[in-house]
Amino acid sequence: MFHKMRDKMKIVVIIVVVAMVGGGLWAALSYFFSGRQATSTEAAAVVATVNGQAVHFYDLHQVFLNQLQQIEAQQGTLPGRAYESVRYQALDLIVGSLVLNQEIAKRNLSASKAEIDEELQTIIDLFPSEEDFKTQLEYAGLTEDSLRAQLAEEVKYNKLTKEIIGDLPVSEEEIREAFEQVRTSHILIRPEGESDEAWIAAEEQAWDVYSQVNLENFAELAETFSGDGSAAQGGDIGFVPRGATVAEYENVAFSLEIGEISEPVRSTYGYHIITVTERQEAEGEEFEAARAELEEQIRNEKGQEDLLAWFEEVREAADVVIIDYQMHAFEHMQAGEYEDAVHYYTLAIEQQPGDGYLYASLGDAYYEMGRVEDAIAQYELATETFSDYALFAGLGDLLRESERFDEAAEAYLKASELVPNDIWTQLALYQYLTEMERDDDALIIEERIEAFQAKQDEYLKELQEQQATQDASDDAVAPEAEEPQVEVEADAVGDEESPEIEEIEEAETEPEEVLDGDSDPEN
Repeated sequence: MFHKMRDKMKIVVIIVVVAMVGGGLWAALSYFFSGRQATSTEAAAVVATVNGQAVHFYDLHQVFLNQLQQIEAQQGTLPGRAYESVRYQALDLIVGSLVLNQEIAKRNLSASKAEIDEELQTIIDLFPSEEDFKTQLEYAGLTEDSLRAQLAEEVKYNKLTKEIIGDLPVSEEEIREAFEQVRTSHILIRPEGESDEAWIAAEEQAWDVYSQVNLENFAELAETFSGDGSAAQGGDIGFVPRGATVAEYENVAFSLEIGEISEPVRSTYGYHIITVTERQEAEGEEFEAARAELEEQIRNEKGQEDLLAWFEEVREAADVVIIDYQMHAFEHMQAGEYEDAVHYYTLAIEQQPGDGYLYASLGDAYYEMGRVEDAIAQYELATETFSDYALFAGLGDLLRESERFDEAAEAYLKASELVPNDIWTQLALYQYLTEMERDDDALIIEERIEAFQAKQDEYLKELQEQQATQDASDDAVAPEAEEPQVEVEADAVGDEESPEIEEIEEAETEPEEVLDGDSDPEN
């Protein structure tokens, strides 16, 4: 059954392929699992086996924490209910890592001291000095021995990749194309909408601009008409390698000579008028120095499909046995096997009666079976264990579906209380209560929304005041401009010791408007 989950987690497979090619993550995981012993009964508990090799609770928990940290760094704090999915993804990563490690062992792949030394020296050379390298190593919480161990695994993974991909042919033309780059500028005429009429109007404007453009006024017209962020740079988007832009743009850009201007070219972004200002040609010492690395890079890129196909095959053939009840239950849930999910969630709760999220998961299984009242009972147990807004919101949804509106409103209000600074949750709960015609309860959440907005306004005001104070401070310490010397005849000033100086008010300047948007040709 384990293979069914992989269809629902393609991102994990993608991570695997990238990591196999790059080596880093999987090397680290490989080292993490090699020879380390758990220190307690709980840590040593086996949650799964992969071709007979155990995955211990401690192993799973460490990778889970790492995954959770990465996800929350991107998405913010997750509701507790989401932990189950992250935990399963962590197990999926571990299974992939162990499968790869086992393949390395089967093939007797190893890393010599010389190979490790070479990899280590490559890293050291990135730093100004060896002392700087050691400082950064210490800062990262690593030792040279632990780094060498990881590099050893990376060497083995690279060898595995080469064996799988084989000696794929790379042509001279492919190497040259990989090195070549063009520096381009463009004028992008965007359509105002997606209608046919909008695109027709954009095309007409593009041809009108094209009729006016030349090398001397290209930057000026780009600043005036271009509808992306490059307008501020006169249309310049810098050097572009092959494969970095949409095909329509790339095909024209690489066909132009330096100084040549293209006719309007349509892409998904609009109409581009393109010119090439510089070229990096595949010739000279720089190209020859990069040749070997480019060839290897192209070979790996060409072999990624083969690599993925191979990995899917060995992963499919792996004998994965899940022992952990919660993992079993989650897997059955994803497969739509709800009765089995109920069975294993019940067993998991017997092992961990204090985990409120397990009750909620069991409730979800009941709900999918059409047993709404049983689902409500489990969510009530969950909220008695944990004060999590997601649990109370979920309970509210179930109660609302059962037309137990008083209880639903109470659950929604509790959820709202637990996340006073989550404006989107507050708005959603407000909408639910409004739809239920619970106007008094909706008013409570409305007041929380207003309080939050007031806090935000106060915070923004403080920031503005701080900025104003800082600006005033900067002006105070800035060197004063030297006043111009004015020659005045003596009889023009009479007996006064100094001429009368008129006060000149400095004109206030509006802040420059900043154009939004990236350079659209780039993917």
